[in-house]
Amino acid sequence: MKRFIIYLLIIIAIFLALFFALTQRQSRLLAPEGSHMESAHFKVGEEEGEVIRELIITMARTNPAVLAFKKSKLEALGLKLRSKVTTFEFLAFVFSDPELSKEMKLLQESSIKYKRFIEGLSPKMLKEYEKEGFYLRAHHFALHLEIDHEEFLQILTQCVQIAKSGDKAAFRPIVDYLIAVKSS
Repeated sequence: MKRFIIYLLIIIAIFLALFFALTQRQSRLLAPEGSHMESAHFKVGEEEGEVIRELIITMARTNPAVLAFKKSKLEALGLKLRSKVTTFEFLAFVFSDPELSKEMKLLQESSIKYKRFIEGLSPKMLKEYEKEGFYLRAHHFALHLEIDHEEFLQILTQCVQIAKSGDKAAFRPIVDYLIAVKSS
């Protein structure tokens, strides 16, 4: 009986060692060289969060005719974010906040404003696609928002393919999906 327990413990130890080795190998295959798990943390600074909040609320609540007069201010706010916040961080901030998710639903109801919002996402999202680890970050994004990661990645993949042909509205289905699952 004592030998059986010893053999069992040895088999369990070997199994755990193999499992750990496979897990480490798989994470190296998925993650870009030199990357770290910070890409899974979709946090923005306090200042950036306030800028995002102001952008979304202003776009959602302001009449399209009045928005034309606020264009330069909104563009200046966007420039503050451009180098500091990735598209996934931006969207994670918006859709992690119930109030901002509802503002996105309001924005969606105005085809003119919503079209401009979508077209503004496209260039940066395509640049981020070209970086290694894009789909890993997208997977972590879906997990962060607690949405169906397989469905999200399927829609995102279709959007990217369309966007590569030059369609600036290509990411509309992904934002539509996020609004549908997060603004209820």
